[in-house]
Amino acid sequence: PADIRHSRETGDRAAGAGEIFTGAFFVDVVDDHLWTSYQTAFNHKVDAVIADAERICRHEFRFLGTKTFYMGEQIDWQIDPHSGYRWPKQLALHLKAIRTGPEGSDVKWPWELSRMQHLPTLGKAYKLTHNERYAREIVDQITHWLHDNPCPYGVNWLCAMDVAIRMVNLAWAYRFIRLSGLVSEDFQNRLAIAITQHAQFTLFHLEQSIREGGVTVNGNHYLANVVGLLHVGLVCPELKMAQTWRRIGLRALVEEMDRQVYPDGVDGEASIPYHRLVLELFLAGALICHTNGVELPQRFWNRLERMFEFILWVTRPDGKVPQVGDADDGRLYILSDYGNWDRRDCRYLLSIGAVLFERRDMKVWAGGFAEEAFWLLGPAGMAHFAALETDGCALDSKAFPDAGLYVMRQEDSYLLACCGNLHAAGANAHKHNDLLSFELYLRGKPFIVDPGSYLYTRDPEWRNLFRSTRYHNTVVIDAQEQNRFASDRLFEMANDACVRVQQWSSQADADALVAEHTGFDRLPDPIRHQRTFQFDKRDVTWEVTDVLRGQGHHTADWYFHFDHGIEIASVSEGQFRASIDGVTLRLVIRSDIALICSVADDWVSPSYGCKVTAKTLHIQGNFHAGCRTVFRMCIEL
Repeated sequence: PADIRHSRETGDRAAGAGEIFTGAFFVDVVDDHLWTSYQTAFNHKVDAVIADAERICRHEFRFLGTKTFYMGEQIDWQIDPHSGYRWPKQLALHLKAIRTGPEGSDVKWPWELSRMQHLPTLGKAYKLTHNERYAREIVDQITHWLHDNPCPYGVNWLCAMDVAIRMVNLAWAYRFIRLSGLVSEDFQNRLAIAITQHAQFTLFHLEQSIREGGVTVNGNHYLANVVGLLHVGLVCPELKMAQTWRRIGLRALVEEMDRQVYPDGVDGEASIPYHRLVLELFLAGALICHTNGVELPQRFWNRLERMFEFILWVTRPDGKVPQVGDADDGRLYILSDYGNWDRRDCRYLLSIGAVLFERRDMKVWAGGFAEEAFWLLGPAGMAHFAALETDGCALDSKAFPDAGLYVMRQEDSYLLACCGNLHAAGANAHKHNDLLSFELYLRGKPFIVDPGSYLYTRDPEWRNLFRSTRYHNTVVIDAQEQNRFASDRLFEMANDACVRVQQWSSQADADALVAEHTGFDRLPDPIRHQRTFQFDKRDVTWEVTDVLRGQGHHTADWYFHFDHGIEIASVSEGQFRASIDGVTLRLVIRSDIALICSVADDWVSPSYGCKVTAKTLHIQGNFHAGCRTVFRMCIEL
């Protein structure tokens, strides 16, 4: 410990010679006023916190799927319980060849568990009950993990992103229990060494991506690396390397905001769930800087606000976001509802954005001051939120042209159209073949939806299906993908298609979007797909018109994926009713070619590792040179 700490003088503010995490944190969790405020505002959540903590103490975990697993009397940190495969405790460098494990295994399971995102829940339970058993569980789990995962051995040192996220959650856990008698100086010293090892490992394994020609294309992994370094650089000033971690983290935080986020505020990885993760990372970096008196440039804050604005507009009237692009439930930390947080609800971010940027509209659509906001902004943030006015905050339609996402909305009617190109430099790991696809929500119900992602490496066949053109609400020509991908290259996609938006207009009574893509130009007889979205706001009617033009004979297959629980019935030729809970959508199809329509049993994935039954409307037709097909959708009164 003496080799990694600054020397301390008599009268130092730390509680003891071994104290760690002495810098300013988001909130002071030993402040009695904080806990009084928490129990007043979130008393309805206390029982759930305790129940979640009890499951964690029993070593029962459920994430990345629907099944709960018992991880043993001593937690097995190297196993994927779905498959039973256990990664060997070898030097992490030697494990790279078997990084994802054998077919059927999922390396994300041990990584997710070892992010230690469950520890803050134990910390909250400890402070709410003063029961030392929860503090003991935190100390025991950390101690056992460090013994069972010595740096840099084992699967949990393969990915620097997970190492960085683990650092941040260790900081949260320690802050909750730092005054417990179970926190010995020996434990503090072990933790100080562990944090130094974690930070240095992250520093020497930064997940930068430099492509041909020297173009830097970093993603959420690298951002997590530098945010983790920034956290410990600011919160651990007692460690000798802290200034280096702080300097590198701070510089990269600002650089990556310019590099990873489009001017319209959308993350460049073509995924709404990953936008949430990236926003969490930038937000945490910004707030830990602010808490420690570190200023960030105004352009950083401006673009951060636009990131919140994207969440505001893309959130459906039911408070959930479409699962566009990849989704793996990734978070920096989980400060509320650990056992059952809704993977599609991002409104907790809006309650934070409302306070940071004085945004009345974000307050309205947040639906209340979220618990996550409380742990980052404290009682002062909660009071600020309550003081914001809420008049005149209706949302209208909005274009995000850099990301290629267009929102048409009026009251409880909502459509999201996907017109985003692949990243020219190749940052397309999380992109799906969703060009000109859309999601439709009417009268309180999501009808036509993006099916999501389901799995990554555990099952390549499912992975490729959920990112395919056929699994989006668009048209497939001659069974070809919009952008080709190899079945064994699960995070790569050829840059075949280019989208061009030809018209976007939004008026008081109507919206219109016209776009086309070139994904089928590579066919022996090329075909161009143009789609027009028209929203008549007066009678709440949508028309989606597809024009296919080119040369030669072709087969067109349209797919419309309906949400779980929606029943579809044929009314007459080319007419369908989709119904749920007394709400019915009428779909009328008109085309200048003969069509064959059928309803198939299919799947949608609300979260990683989870799929539920759903219906898909499949429409097929053959054409020569071109055709025009119109889909008219409205609520049946």
